[in-house]
Amino acid sequence: MHRGARSIRAGDFVAPTNGRPSSPTPLELARLLPLLERALPHSRDDSRRTLVNRARIARIGRQGLIFKQGDRMPLVLIVDGHAAFQRTTVEGRLLIVGVANPGALIGLTSMSGVKGMGEMVALTDAVVAMWDGAELRDLVAADADLGLDVIDGLALFLVLMTEKLDGYLHQDARRRVIRVLARHRALFFADPPILSRAHLPGLVGTSREMTGRVLRDLEREGAVARVGRTGLRLLDADRLSETSEGDEPIALDRRRSQYT
Repeated sequence: MHRGARSIRAGDFVAPTNGRPSSPTPLELARLLPLLERALPHSRDDSRRTLVNRARIARIGRQGLIFKQGDRMPLVLIVDGHAAFQRTTVEGRLLIVGVANPGALIGLTSMSGVKGMGEMVALTDAVVAMWDGAELRDLVAADADLGLDVIDGLALFLVLMTEKLDGYLHQDARRRVIRVLARHRALFFADPPILSRAHLPGLVGTSREMTGRVLRDLEREGAVARVGRTGLRLLDADRLSETSEGDEPIALDRRRSQYT
């Protein structure tokens, strides 16, 4: 772990990045089982309880690294907070592939022992549970319904990635900016915000200059307003919704997926 992140076993003592000694609370541990029930609804109860018992809990400070690009990917459950899954291309461009909200289960491909195609960074102070992919693989070998949950999760991820790729290839910068603002409305326009203007180029997949130009157009049209150095304020929610209509992937099950 890097930049203030430290992996621990459930119940261990940990000093988070703000320096105040702390340990995982009973409430945090109690939240694991219902979160896993939602993420893996068809799996056997004993499989989910095994995951709870084997969980390694980590408290991550804002901008802390949860796992690194190129390292062997773990299975990660976001218990509290928000995180970005991002990758740096060979040209050095940073792309934010998705945002993980509380309840998101990331890294199902870890059961195959693959290296991470990107890194996960905390957008806020976060609490995450982690497992080695081999632990998931062993459970899948004994629980076919858990295997179906894994297949469902990978299918949802594939739909989301295909939809994003389609946006990169076939939508202009304006439509991509509006789509990103609409999809992550609760994070951009929260008080305080979780996503800022600085995240837009990575989420949209274009340059800072291009996203800035689109924001200035939207500001003139009365849809949003730039606030301070990095903030945004929503002025016309209906306009943002109307403009982004039809951009959501049809097959993505929002009731289960907390990764967007």
